[in-house]
Amino acid sequence: MAMPQRDDTIEEIKRLDALLEYAVMHGDEAEAERLRAALRKLTDEV
Repeated sequence: MAMPQRDDTIEEIKRLDALLEYAVMHGDEAEAERLRAALRKLTDEV
């Protein structure tokens, strides 16, 4: 049985990772660092 909260967390990690990749590709270091911090916070909760 799937766990909706877990699925939401996984989707949020995927979304943040894609945004981070885009920010890095386009040289937006400030946004990349903000996204890294958000990913760290999210994964520390897991």
